[in-house]
Amino acid sequence: MAISMMEAYTIELLKTHPYTFKQVKHYIENDELYLLTETFNIDTDSLKILLNENAEEMEQAFEGNYEVKFVTINGLKNLLRMRFQISDDQYELLPEGNGLQSLQVDLITEQQIRRMLSSNWKVERDGELITLFV
Repeated sequence: MAISMMEAYTIELLKTHPYTFKQVKHYIENDELYLLTETFNIDTDSLKILLNENAEEMEQAFEGNYEVKFVTINGLKNLLRMRFQISDDQYELLPEGNGLQSLQVDLITEQQIRRMLSSNWKVERDGELITLFV
């Protein structure tokens, strides 16, 4: 499922609370999204649209199976922090400013990052380190 950066942020934020897909679905279906917005400043309209378009795909997105349609460098840094607990001191910015290098992750995390990034991003492994760039 391809989602926007903001939708990915919202899903990752809700998962850390921790809300499950079933809880969020319940809030949407019962028009109780105010329970989420009391705690977080999120766009509940996008959650409604995602659920109404395809509930199964939204559930998959909550499980981490999504691709972000357009990923900026700052968006990538935020998603790495939110989803994988990867902080700024665990990689270096490429000199050109178009990516990150020297990031040490296991193969499972690398595959999850690859699936998350839009098709214009490249991921290269060199030994134990990966580089992410446009």
